[in-house]
Amino acid sequence: MNERLATLRKRFFDAKVDADTSKREVRQASAAKLAELRALPDPAARLAGLKDPALLPSDRQILEHAIADVLPPRRIRFPRAIGDTLRSGFRHARYHWRGLVVVTLISIPIMVIGGWALHNTGQAKVHFDRELAFTWTFSDGHTEVHALRVDTAVLVMGRNAVGDVRLRFWSARAGHGEALMSSEAYDRFVIPTSE
Repeated sequence: MNERLATLRKRFFDAKVDADTSKREVRQASAAKLAELRALPDPAARLAGLKDPALLPSDRQILEHAIADVLPPRRIRFPRAIGDTLRSGFRHARYHWRGLVVVTLISIPIMVIGGWALHNTGQAKVHFDRELAFTWTFSDGHTEVHALRVDTAVLVMGRNAVGDVRLRFWSARAGHGEALMSSEAYDRFVIPTSE
């Protein structure tokens, strides 16, 4: 029994020596290949050497860092127009689901803000050819009847479904007020201004 155990121990010791020798040879071959690749003057040849199977992962990483040190630093490119950004985002979204999520999350607030801005932007500035009294509704909810003088400018915000015109007026005391005016009265009394 002791003889068999001694034989197994000897075989194990020999196998361990062979494995250590093999590892040492692989490390030496990888170090020699790394030194050879680092000495190459052509960066493209060094870059191609990254795929060499003789390199160990640690030597491959050393070569990657050496190549990265030689390359110029990356420049951050800012898009010149929003169209370039949108095209890039849609191209990314077409190939990556995360890009689609990002484009959706960015486009929803942009559409909401754009719709809100469009709704609250005046379409025209007008004057009336006579003094008219309107019932103005202000942002805090109160209403008051206020007569506009002939030279007072009013913004036309749009028309509702019936065709009545939605007017907006600024009061230094109460803020923005809105009033509705029938389309017939608007057509009869308005003096459009070109501003």
